[in-house]
Amino acid sequence: MKIQNLWDVPIVRHRFQVALHALIHDNKSATARKFNHARKTVRRYIERFEEYKRSGDLSTFLNKPRGDNHRTPRWIEDWVVECYLEEDTERTCPNIARELGRVHEIPLTRQTIRNILIRRGVWEPTREQTPIIRFEKDKPNALWQVDLIEQAKTDIGRVYGLVVVDDHSRYLITLHFLFTKEAEGVLHALYLAFCRYGLPTKILCDKGSQFYSTFQGSLSRFQKVMDRLGVEVEFTSRPQTKGKVEKLIQFIERDFLAVYRHRVSHLQQLNEHAEGWRQGYNRRPHEGIHTYPQQRYQPSSCKVGKDALWEAFAQEERSEIAPSDGGVANTRCPAITLVLMSGFRPLVGR
Repeated sequence: MKIQNLWDVPIVRHRFQVALHALIHDNKSATARKFNHARKTVRRYIERFEEYKRSGDLSTFLNKPRGDNHRTPRWIEDWVVECYLEEDTERTCPNIARELGRVHEIPLTRQTIRNILIRRGVWEPTREQTPIIRFEKDKPNALWQVDLIEQAKTDIGRVYGLVVVDDHSRYLITLHFLFTKEAEGVLHALYLAFCRYGLPTKILCDKGSQFYSTFQGSLSRFQKVMDRLGVEVEFTSRPQTKGKVEKLIQFIERDFLAVYRHRVSHLQQLNEHAEGWRQGYNRRPHEGIHTYPQQRYQPSSCKVGKDALWEAFAQEERSEIAPSDGGVANTRCPAITLVLMSGFRPLVGR
């Protein structure tokens, strides 16, 4: 193709336009949002634009040739197909790859095995993929999606972040960082959210130890508190089911933690920055709802008085402990004790 004809190639014009926009406005993030690209893609187009300025060759905006495709020899493909179709067996791609390495000492990845079987028309998936069913609640507070940011690196050590988002409005209810992921810290953050926004109808979360009890017939502290408040809890083992909060966590890691992880000297400072970022996030336009989360959200009409809310979170739970000295058994209140250890204070009498 002649160089003067490259202007007629849509991909060349597009990449040229993206790079030029980023250089004129000196803002890769804004360009990425405008053209629906990743920042990495914008940087790559800028590099091609710089190369074009040096060489004057528009072909720098075209995809580079990939070279030899290293097609697997025919006899190996025949052996793979024969192995897959072998009677009285149900071989998987990893199994065929191991067998090929053992018999012929030829290393092939399971993806290459799968591509061969698809190309030869003999691939039969062992199971059907469950389709992802997208959903959105029809009003705010019908469902809160809850999850944790796990062991994020910062200058104050590794931290955990509780993220709570309203399913309908995408409103970020809570972004609160902790040094542990124990139930007490999670309940503390949820208590503050309930005081501020009221109660949701349902909470969706995974089966992490801070939410779910693995002991048959027993309930976790989190489940007991939600049960007292009448908040339904739905557990899921599939990240796709709580995709809204999973996606938001990825954005928090890119947009917030990437900036502030090395600019804090204590946990309170990190949470102060997080609260400012949370408020700004709720005032930004959201692509999924084509408006601002703050405009779509309103606090729950189901509110509980602070005294009653405290009672639900810090209800005394007694358990007998056999004394080691043969004396009278003691009683303890782990719920209240642990909550107070996390900095959580009752609001009774305030």
